[in-house]
Amino acid sequence: MIRLDIDLSYLTKNFEIGTQRLNQYATKSIDEIMEAEAAQGNPQAEKFQQNVVNDPKELVKLFKLGNAKNRFAILSQMNSSDLEYLVNFLEPEDLQMGLMFFTKTKILNLIYNLPKNKICSIVFQAFSIEQFLKMIPEKELNKFFDSDKLDKNKILDFVKTMDPDKLNKMVEKYMFKEEGKIQQDNNWSAEHVAKWMEQLKPEQFKKALQYFEREDKQALILNLTKEDNDLLTEFSKNALTFPLKQLDKGDIVKCMDKLEPDDLMKMVNELPDELLAVVVTQIDPMVFAEVLSKNFKDVIAEIGIGNI
Repeated sequence: MIRLDIDLSYLTKNFEIGTQRLNQYATKSIDEIMEAEAAQGNPQAEKFQQNVVNDPKELVKLFKLGNAKNRFAILSQMNSSDLEYLVNFLEPEDLQMGLMFFTKTKILNLIYNLPKNKICSIVFQAFSIEQFLKMIPEKELNKFFDSDKLDKNKILDFVKTMDPDKLNKMVEKYMFKEEGKIQQDNNWSAEHVAKWMEQLKPEQFKKALQYFEREDKQALILNLTKEDNDLLTEFSKNALTFPLKQLDKGDIVKCMDKLEPDDLMKMVNELPDELLAVVVTQIDPMVFAEVLSKNFKDVIAEIGIGNI
């Protein structure tokens, strides 16, 4: 039986059940009390199902569902599937707050399992693209250049704007490391380097980009992604989630407000039942009463008086 601090004056006023009789019903549920009263000829008790159980407003009054302790007392007796069903009725901000019951490590794992575009919606609330590019390991910058979605012509246009000295150093490193050659002429213009890069095979072209200095890689990627934000999903999930490790748990959760409610619900549903019940306690009392009235009459039947 679920014991609640219910409104005894409601029973007295609406069903004419005095304190003495209520004391006799101390071990019974409200449902059993009404059955007993109806058997004794109490006309109001005969209409309990119709006037109270089927009326969410009356359920809120009788069971004092505005009281979070009462909502939790009911929810803590429900099974996993029932709690997961009720999660559907929570507001997104309530779901978001529920994530705070997870450890930071678990939250990062949940984020990692999201599609990349959704990970981006979290990361780039916390960090600018410039900050992100400075924080991730250089090997992740290099992996970005492996993407087949990068526009070669846009890259070459950017190369033409670069410092020729830096470009010559890149060519020198590439030739020595990839071809075992020493560049004889170290005075190529930016236009010359761009033409040289243009004739490289696709895999050679990608490899050449990796020989830029880190700051030049960052500048190139920034240029490409500002023109096409979707290219940010070309980073690996490891790269995208790496900066989030620097944040506190609460700051990570704050940045998850752009996620769809379905995403948040799936995450929250991974909580153990006792914590999930706490999260669902945030449900609007009237909404809770409506759901109880419609789908959980068996639960209502188990509620008894805990404050006689």
